[in-house]
Amino acid sequence: MTPKAGIDWERLPYVAAVARQAVESGKQPCAVMAIANAKETLWTEVVSGNDIVSQDTIFLLASISKPITACAVMRLVEQGLLLLNRPVAAYLPEFGQSGNGKQNITTYHLLTHSSGLDETRWAQARLEGKAEMGPCYEEACRTGLLFEPGSRTQYNTLSFAVLGELITRLTGQPYPDYLRDQLFAPLGMHDTAFTPPDPARAAPVHDFGPPERLQNFMQRAIAGGGLWSTAADLVRFGQALLQGGRSGGYHLLSPATIEAMTKRHVATTVDWGDGVPVPFNYALGWGKGAHAPGALGSPRAYDHGGATGTLLWIDPDWNLIFIYLTNTWADATETARRALNAVYGALTQEKPA
Repeated sequence: MTPKAGIDWERLPYVAAVARQAVESGKQPCAVMAIANAKETLWTEVVSGNDIVSQDTIFLLASISKPITACAVMRLVEQGLLLLNRPVAAYLPEFGQSGNGKQNITTYHLLTHSSGLDETRWAQARLEGKAEMGPCYEEACRTGLLFEPGSRTQYNTLSFAVLGELITRLTGQPYPDYLRDQLFAPLGMHDTAFTPPDPARAAPVHDFGPPERLQNFMQRAIAGGGLWSTAADLVRFGQALLQGGRSGGYHLLSPATIEAMTKRHVATTVDWGDGVPVPFNYALGWGKGAHAPGALGSPRAYDHGGATGTLLWIDPDWNLIFIYLTNTWADATETARRALNAVYGALTQEKPA
């Protein structure tokens, strides 16, 4: 492969070594990585282990689904169909009918994990694959609040079921179809969907339980965690954002909208369940991992990880996209973020003025 300007080719083996060590040690079954800029893919690496994979393997993205759904929501904002600071119940009256404070939840609260929705019962039933659990949005309507909307932050996937219903209600099109028609097809993301378009190329999801549990999970089209995709499709998504929201002649989002949704809106701490609060920096559907203490990357970088160990990282100041895909449920993104540090270590050009 011909070296590209701005990359120290001799340092890229450090990136590959992080993934290879994780796979050879048995920590991860495989890994697929890609580095790209706004115009081209610069480097790819495939590390097979217990699972034999290729650059075309389709992985469960888990929570990388959140920023993709958020982009669809922001299209509605751009079109004048939705105000972020207006109560969701103004668009979905049944959502606020319980009168327990949910009538005060706004779309902004949903996008920033500050809604207070209690997802405890839903999350447990989702992972256990309980057939009696209703559609995700119905569960969001039934559940109560853990805290007053906007008073604090707690990471929440059920809130994205409400965002999915907003897309459906405001466009008249089921949100999986809207994502397909308004994001995936125009951007050339033909391998991205809530079920793998080509099951023969789908990576297994380890530690998720029996096959019927995964089938139940996929049937729910979970807006905040159910998308499958490839590294190449995620590169196309990232390139559209780095190109000011355009892909060829298609206008996904405006530069002003991208700037608004990728700047930091939340700077607090969260407890992931082990009793140790950690920094939590978040935009609108995007993480702001570069604001974490000791993290590399520019303050304008935005990202999201997934519960399968996946990571999508975009840094406009460095014209950088980094993808890390793997496939074990409840795998932290530590390996992906160590590989990301090695990517930054391989950059040589000065940031654009």
